[in-house]
Amino acid sequence: MSSHLKIYGNEETVRLVGEMIRKKREPHSIVIHGEKGLGKKTLAKYIAAQLMCERQDGVPCGVCKACRMLANGTHPDFTVVKSNANGNYIVDESIRPIVYDAAIKPNESNIKVYVIPDLDMSVNTSVQVQNILLKLIEEPPPHAAVILTARNKEIFLPTVISRVLTLGMVSVKDADSAEILQSNYPDAAAREISDAVSAGRGNIGRCKEYMDKGQFYSSVFAAREIAKAAAAGSEYEILKAFAQTDGKKAALREAIYLFSEIVRDSCIFRLEGKHSELSVSCDKQSALKLSDSLSAAAGTRLYDLLCDYIGRIDANCNLTLTANSLAGQIAQCCK
Repeated sequence: MSSHLKIYGNEETVRLVGEMIRKKREPHSIVIHGEKGLGKKTLAKYIAAQLMCERQDGVPCGVCKACRMLANGTHPDFTVVKSNANGNYIVDESIRPIVYDAAIKPNESNIKVYVIPDLDMSVNTSVQVQNILLKLIEEPPPHAAVILTARNKEIFLPTVISRVLTLGMVSVKDADSAEILQSNYPDAAAREISDAVSAGRGNIGRCKEYMDKGQFYSSVFAAREIAKAAAAGSEYEILKAFAQTDGKKAALREAIYLFSEIVRDSCIFRLEGKHSELSVSCDKQSALKLSDSLSAAAGTRLYDLLCDYIGRIDANCNLTLTANSLAGQIAQCCK
């Protein structure tokens, strides 16, 4: 692999693309999907390096002129398209120019690569963006490639999905998460790194945000407090735990989502025993404790309830009323 960019957990995807390049069947239209923090942009840049490296053997050498310019962020044929402050792409400013520019031959490399990240965040213009890009995706010039990323591939139009190479991101192993964190936070204590790895559950972005005490760290804390209050069946304590999100929609949604994973794990432990290896939540201990006070049937009802309320938050229901109603129903499920 490239000396300046290492991919964790998605080695099979890298191998697949590399094999296509070696066989002179390099992909020109790609969709990368997966939850936030799994490294979609990093993989997109690595694939760009695979396509642009002068050796053209599917493995970026890291030393040729193309690889060095990519590493330094100075390659004139590599473009990461920017959205506005709200995450929307202004089609006349950022998307149509790509379509026009793609017809022009590269400046330095054998191929131009355009990365359009987080298309799912472009709520107002996602469909318009895809329709404008459709011709380029259907019949890309031999010297151009387009890479789109999003958390969920369902946001893409069927006409787009049917014409692209679709790559799904996977989580990394705990050992890889620890290696990355130790490299990025050399002064951190082993316990701190271990806590971040346990909370992030194979999502490097989440692990780093936990280490940086960002929103994910706060959401994990809130989810643990919700789980503790739920195990006690205390509506008041659940509301206090909700208050940890400071009335912010994204933080409340993430805390409830993380709590739903704890509930999901509690059901698994209830059905398969406390040594099950199928846990996915940010706090195994909270899930184990909740499994002692929550039957599998009650846990299933609670999980479905949480999914319903996440949908309400996404639909922009009043946050205060939503939190008050949910707190009461959580307490009721746990009695």
